[in-house]
Amino acid sequence: MSALILLLLAVCLALLILEDRQVRRDRSELVHVVYVNGIRGKSTVTRMIDGGLRAGGWKVFCKTTGTMPMVIGVDGTARPLVRRGRANISEQVRVLHRAVREGAQILVIECMAVDPALQAVSQHRMVRADIGVITNVRLDHTAEMGPTLEEICDSLSNTIPWNGTLFTADGAFLDQLRTNGRRKNCRVELAQPDSGLPDFDFPENVALALAVCREIGVDRDRALEGILRYQPDPYALSLFRLPSGAAFVNAMSVNDPQSTQLDYHRVAGRPGMVGRRLVLLINNRPDRGYRTEHMMMVARGLEPEEIWLIGASQRAVRRTLRHILPDTPVRLFPGAEALPLDSRGADTMIFAAGNLAGPGKALMERVRKEGEQSVL
Repeated sequence: MSALILLLLAVCLALLILEDRQVRRDRSELVHVVYVNGIRGKSTVTRMIDGGLRAGGWKVFCKTTGTMPMVIGVDGTARPLVRRGRANISEQVRVLHRAVREGAQILVIECMAVDPALQAVSQHRMVRADIGVITNVRLDHTAEMGPTLEEICDSLSNTIPWNGTLFTADGAFLDQLRTNGRRKNCRVELAQPDSGLPDFDFPENVALALAVCREIGVDRDRALEGILRYQPDPYALSLFRLPSGAAFVNAMSVNDPQSTQLDYHRVAGRPGMVGRRLVLLINNRPDRGYRTEHMMMVARGLEPEEIWLIGASQRAVRRTLRHILPDTPVRLFPGAEALPLDSRGADTMIFAAGNLAGPGKALMERVRKEGEQSVL
């Protein structure tokens, strides 16, 4: 038995050595690897960087996790990334190899790890990026990264590249990121929007993409042209007009309380949205208890006229909401098909938040079928 165990250990060690050699060979074929981490906006920033670099003439391979795993090949075609089984960070190795096979010069890849140790492994043992991005530090994934923003910042810092460059749009944590960067001899820069940017809902995302493109040598105007043509995530923040006249906002991919409320206020301030009555639709998933708590924070902050619940733990959430907002009606629904979307008129905004898992994607399929998408 002991001999068999030793043999299996030897085989595993040999496979790890072979994989490490392959990773090193693949990485040496690429001019740059850009690794995008952060709490919100990772997929959008990854795709914007991809668009800006392509406009600058680089051969780029891009991979995002977002609401569903996708790759954009060197040919510019977006395709779903087929997974065998559950998500595993080892797919980053396969993506690296695929980028090289397609003849890419640059790989732009979104971090898919949440656990701090796995974030470190994915950067330093797998993709080995020379340019890093941390979009922002916000309250999410607290079970894995820690309950405070400072701990979350340290967790995200596990993808800071050795002897490289890191860009962030989060000025509040710039000093902490620079302190963490110095330990790895990494230059940390703050990317901020300037007055020359066109009207955009999230100018900080554009600023990050422009900073990365500038670092790689792409002219600003050319990079901006590509950034504004980027291919958005399939389930990114979006606005729909329902047949009843009500506005439906999909913010289910946002998750953290700060970003969710910021997104609501941005949309609510748009022409045609001002003064609309708010129905807050919360979709909860059973394996993200802390996000349920975060959505309670959102409900308290937004004080909607009515709250609709789908997904997991509905009765428990309703009990909590009755303490937080005792005068706000809370309605429970078994799934997306039961939601009375046609019961609200042009004076209402239905703002969907929480998670896309469970009935979330079915809800979006229904909204896309019944409604008409508008430009945010």
